[in-house]
Amino acid sequence: MKNFALLFVAFIFTFPALTFGQNEIVIGKTDSIESKILGENRKIMIYVPNEGPNSIFAKKKYPVVYLLDGDAHFTSVVGLIERFSVNNITPEMIVVAIPNTNRTRDLTPSKAEPNPPMVTQDRSEQSGGGKNFLAFIEKELMPYIDKTYPTEPYKMLIGHSFGGLFVMDALLEKPELFNSYISIDPSMWWDDKKLLASYKNTNLKDDKYKNKSLYLGIANTLEKGMDTVSVRQEKGPTVDHINSIFETRDLLKSELNNQILFRSKYYGNDTHNSAPLITTYDGMRFIFGFYQFNIDFGDIMDDDTDIVNEMKIHYAKVSKTLGYDNKPDESLLNRMGYQLMGMEKMDLANEFFQMNIAYYPKSFNVYDSLGDYYLAIENKNKAIESFEKALAIKENPDSRKKLDQLKSN
Repeated sequence: MKNFALLFVAFIFTFPALTFGQNEIVIGKTDSIESKILGENRKIMIYVPNEGPNSIFAKKKYPVVYLLDGDAHFTSVVGLIERFSVNNITPEMIVVAIPNTNRTRDLTPSKAEPNPPMVTQDRSEQSGGGKNFLAFIEKELMPYIDKTYPTEPYKMLIGHSFGGLFVMDALLEKPELFNSYISIDPSMWWDDKKLLASYKNTNLKDDKYKNKSLYLGIANTLEKGMDTVSVRQEKGPTVDHINSIFETRDLLKSELNNQILFRSKYYGNDTHNSAPLITTYDGMRFIFGFYQFNIDFGDIMDDDTDIVNEMKIHYAKVSKTLGYDNKPDESLLNRMGYQLMGMEKMDLANEFFQMNIAYYPKSFNVYDSLGDYYLAIENKNKAIESFEKALAIKENPDSRKKLDQLKSN
């Protein structure tokens, strides 16, 4: 459908994934699952891009982000993904946010002995259910999400603090469950650094870690007067948290031939509680660094440009990396075609419209747009043919009006 842009740089517009109802703005919905493994009903918060029966993109499928401490981070992570995906930095993704019922129980992978002030008697007694919680995600939650929502096989896990500890344990113990991981200031000090010891005793060169991506964010939890060098010489509960993460980082960096694609960053200006947003931002930029396809002004203005073929090659590589068929967004290609028409780059506009048809042959919209192209170059017969194809797929007033006008002349 007709959608001329005003500026060349505005190839990609913002289409917020908000549903505007009566007196409310909705970014997602709640769902629940009855867990036999945990012996309780678990609430989940779900964001699905382009959701709605009237969306022309409603039949798309998406990779999935599983988000721990979901009630705390749902809105910020959805906002990031929405902004990134609309700017072609990451794919559009479903977010499955898991709120807590008993955080210490579910997110700690081992039962720790009491060790105040960090591990009180009460916390110790509740701890150690992480393996059970991971089994819930693997055997109950994931099958439910795949059955109920339009998912692709690619999965990401994000967690903060105890959630970050859980992320690190999931990567070590069940790397096949997720493709990528973001661990935010993880509590690697837990249970006398038991998980860190497990990492030290694991062969990270094993093929089961191949093609896994991990981003590790480290917050500034230094005591006054310390720096990142001097703190390594200190011991005790006030420095165990940050030192255990530094040890984890050093271990993963020293395994030069390990299979895990790894990056970390120390956020000197962020505390434990402010680190999640910026770490998730940087983590996604790192993990999906291969995804974005940049179109420069010169690519458009060059008469000998091969930009369409380059785009096809790029998305073939993206598909291989993500493990499912991936292609440029239909609306992006559509806007590119109209933008090029506005610039009187008619041949190149046609290439984009034709590419859109090749990628989305069951969409009425791609044929309607091609019909507009043929109208612009005054090819009446081809325009009629395109609008008829659009209407054969879906009856819509715009295509019908243009077709009737053409046939009446």
